[in-house]
Amino acid sequence: MTALAQEAPAASPSEILFAHPTRFIAAIPVPKGIRVEYIEEIYHVTPPANEEHNYWASEIYHQLRLAGVDLAVIGTGYCAEPAGSKHVTGAFIPDFVIQHRRSDEADQAYRTAHDGWYPASMVRLAGEVTSPGNASIDREGKYRTYARAGIPIYVLIDREKRSAIAYSDPVDRGKDSYYRVADRVKLGEKLPLPDGLPTLDTDALT
Repeated sequence: MTALAQEAPAASPSEILFAHPTRFIAAIPVPKGIRVEYIEEIYHVTPPANEEHNYWASEIYHQLRLAGVDLAVIGTGYCAEPAGSKHVTGAFIPDFVIQHRRSDEADQAYRTAHDGWYPASMVRLAGEVTSPGNASIDREGKYRTYARAGIPIYVLIDREKRSAIAYSDPVDRGKDSYYRVADRVKLGEKLPLPDGLPTLDTDALT
């Protein structure tokens, strides 16, 4: 009697939805300019930001580049698989980023295996500029997601609260992850960044 090889069963829609977030996002026919991110087990669909939001994000990016930070980038997506997790716990596209390194062969292989998302281990600093409709995601969901991913620094430019915060020293506590240190200034003041990074001048954002 000849044994027949059995194909592995195809993943169900629910398995893809919760166990393979990057695969699910890749399968969504998203119009140009729309971003889909996976934060705390919720998919967030973000429409194009307004002019002020994009100006502020670009201003910070250009300050970093002019200060000699050549690994500052915009528009790149990353995903996180913290130790002990069974699947991706976050897929995010920060408004601006400072990377630890340019992608190497291992990073490119990871990106291929994760449907176009680079590993969160590449991120040295993630930055967000709030928008009125989803500011709570940046203040809470992304705060915890970035800390859980071990991203060393999270910069939050809060347009509604007129403040800028540099969080550092992340602690992975699962869904209760947090940053031990928070340096906060009012918009218009200078925000010092840790780890030898340049100070940000938020006066340009007022």
